[in-house]
Amino acid sequence: MADDFGLQVKKVALAMGASLTDQDIDRIPRDMRLQGNFNYTKFFEYMRQFKTSSDQQEDMIRKAFQVLDKDGSGYIEWNEIKYILSTVPSSAPIVPLSDEEAEAMIQAADTDGDGRIDFREFSDLVKLEKKPKK
Repeated sequence: MADDFGLQVKKVALAMGASLTDQDIDRIPRDMRLQGNFNYTKFFEYMRQFKTSSDQQEDMIRKAFQVLDKDGSGYIEWNEIKYILSTVPSSAPIVPLSDEEAEAMIQAADTDGDGRIDFREFSDLVKLEKKPKK
């Protein structure tokens, strides 16, 4: 039961933009962990300490962008999209992305129409500040 609690709390924390370790979960006050006694108000107060600052969030987004920008050009291009998706572990058989499918993914995030995703476009997409065009 404790493992299930920890797993569920980690999922909720992730949805709130935080990542908890097992030690963080162990520090949750015991009265909040008893079955049937979960206090959401106390939980949200507890979670405030794990909220990332906007600077930390920007840094995490920049690191993710740099991982995806394989050639270091400052842009995520269709060939990088194809490579990235071919390396993601999957239980389903992997079918390579066609050039058209990779291009469609780029177009969904490419707000300036240059055919590639720059950091600002990537950041906006990750933050969901702008809806991708259809």
